[in-house]
Amino acid sequence: MVDTSAVTQKAQEPTPVVTPSAVSEKEINVLVLCAGAGTSAMLANALTEGAEAYHQPIHAQAGAYGSHYDIMQDYDMVVLAPQVNSYYEDIKTDTDRLGIKLIATKGAEYIGLTRDPKAAIDFVLAQF
Repeated sequence: MVDTSAVTQKAQEPTPVVTPSAVSEKEINVLVLCAGAGTSAMLANALTEGAEAYHQPIHAQAGAYGSHYDIMQDYDMVVLAPQVNSYYEDIKTDTDRLGIKLIATKGAEYIGLTRDPKAAIDFVLAQF
């Protein structure tokens, strides 16, 4: 006869709730830019998923670099995907003028954020 009491006890233990490191009091609108809006959609989706899961007032939108000029003023933060980091200085002038945070990401960092909604939320919250 096999003793399954340890397995049964483990299954009954509640799963710990993981929460972001910080909680935002205000709504944060994030624009994620890449070359064609495909890669940026991956991070925007992770942010949306994380915002829903952790009850954070974060709204994310994906866009292609170049299409952002008319909508940038509606955002609190712009995140540049690695393939458009070379435009950092160009867009920095506009974000500074509008009071918007601008963050450039690196390859491995960006990929990690797209795969981990909690990390994506923490990444945004750490900027404020």
